[in-house]
Amino acid sequence: MRAAPLRAFGIRVGTGEALAGTIDLRFAGEDLAPGQVNVAYGLYPSWRGRGLATRAVLLASQYAATEGGEEAVIQVDPENPASAVVARRAGFTRGKQPHSEDGRRFDWYIRDLRELPQ
Repeated sequence: MRAAPLRAFGIRVGTGEALAGTIDLRFAGEDLAPGQVNVAYGLYPSWRGRGLATRAVLLASQYAATEGGEEAVIQVDPENPASAVVARRAGFTRGKQPHSEDGRRFDWYIRDLRELPQ
């Protein structure tokens, strides 16, 4: 049986495991090359600025590597600099800047998952 191309996770915090946000991995999709995994995340406003998104990206990237992902991609809206900071803190480097079908531009941040510690 082949695993689903989407894996979605909650970002939980503390002993009560409060839901702080979500992160998902897409192992297939438009504009992704074979082996690339799209990483998307979001935190509720009250949880931002605590390093939670960076930690979630690192954990999700390690998981993606164990599932056969070779390269992680974070697509950042240029008007969301906080998301770009998360990508850089998680070891991603800026890549291409493609336009979507509706003409919007996204900055791609890339990380080689084969270089992650196991």
